[in-house]
Amino acid sequence: MRRPDARLWLGFSSTAERIAGPCLLAFRQIALFACVPLLSAWFGGADAGKIAFIAIAGFQPVVINTWQGVKGLPPAYRELAEVLIFSRIDYVRLIALPAALPAIFTGLHAGLIHAWLATLGSELFLNVTPGIGGRLNEGSQLFEMDLLFLGIIILAVIGLFYNSSAVWLETWLLRRRTR
Repeated sequence: MRRPDARLWLGFSSTAERIAGPCLLAFRQIALFACVPLLSAWFGGADAGKIAFIAIAGFQPVVINTWQGVKGLPPAYRELAEVLIFSRIDYVRLIALPAALPAIFTGLHAGLIHAWLATLGSELFLNVTPGIGGRLNEGSQLFEMDLLFLGIIILAVIGLFYNSSAVWLETWLLRRRTR
């Protein structure tokens, strides 16, 4: 059997919340682009640096929302699990996780948005290989407005696709939760 995820652990354990909570909340206050020089020094400007930048961008909203979703579960849910003699794993799998799914999906939506913005930002600031951000830089430097508008439209279409895919997945999973 798998152990509960670390993000869920923050919501269940007051000790973990006291230890990791302030660090996560402090990390939340740091501007994402302030990490670019540090990540460039550690990973370089190539793909490893971009992936680290995108991972950091998507990490915070997912963890914070999962933590708050689990922490906000009504005490009656825990009492119900105790009355039904559920193990801790069964409580997480059958009660806590389904009840926290809306908050988790809110974090996933925000994490997806942050990761998508970080993807563009990594291409703009860590411009090693050409991507959409590199093309936007090129269009800006050469005053080619058609290239800039094309890049912006491509970004919008891809962002809409990601968002609609996430909404579809959320709807599908939440519908399955009620069965």
